[in-house]
Amino acid sequence: MRIFISCLLLTVLLISCGEKSKEGNSIPIDKMKVVVFQLMKADEHFTRVSVADTTWSIQHKNVAYYQKIFDFNKVDRVQFYKQMEYLEMHPIEFKIVMDSVNELSKREKIPL
Repeated sequence: MRIFISCLLLTVLLISCGEKSKEGNSIPIDKMKVVVFQLMKADEHFTRVSVADTTWSIQHKNVAYYQKIFDFNKVDRVQFYKQMEYLEMHPIEFKIVMDSVNELSKREKIPL
């Protein structure tokens, strides 16, 4: 009887641990690609401005701009970074997001 209960508890523990790893995937890929693309554009902007004007402080302004991007897309900063950690541990899904960001970038460069 003890062995049965121990096996049952171990099974429940393993199932519950397996489900927690999927919790990181809380932001849909379509929204994630837009947020990542906007953050990359913000980084590019801040890099260009800081090279042109060395007196310009990049550290405080880019954090505020990141928060505006998160607010605009209705994504929590903590939720976003948890999603990024999840994607780092799942390279196939990370590749899908980054390929989508790349395609979004290509579409923006094409004049209509």
